[in-house]
Amino acid sequence: MPTIPQSIQTLFSDHQTRLDAVEAASGVVGLSLDLEQISATYLAKAVQTLVRPKYAADCSAGKSSEDKISKLAASVSRLAKQVRPLAPNDAFYRAFNSGSVAAAQEVFLSIFGLTMTN
Repeated sequence: MPTIPQSIQTLFSDHQTRLDAVEAASGVVGLSLDLEQISATYLAKAVQTLVRPKYAADCSAGKSSEDKISKLAASVSRLAKQVRPLAPNDAFYRAFNSGSVAAAQEVFLSIFGLTMTN
């Protein structure tokens, strides 16, 4: 089973494949930025889905709300440090970070019995 950083590397690779396809397609000049953003949004959502269980598990080891929040923060920071060197550029890292923060937000709210609604 791949580690979370290895899985994120695969998500980065899949995103790059989508970007390459957009670049190679003819007639998408006016739409290419939108398609690239759609791919980045998908990457962020995939990261969110991937890392949320890890953040929740790390957080659950805490005894108090404050301890859980500290464990969550440490988990987010640790993963960011592992993933930063894997990101081909800042745009990839921003998409990772967006998904990571969204997952952390969900876990943070769950500490207090709250959930996100859209």
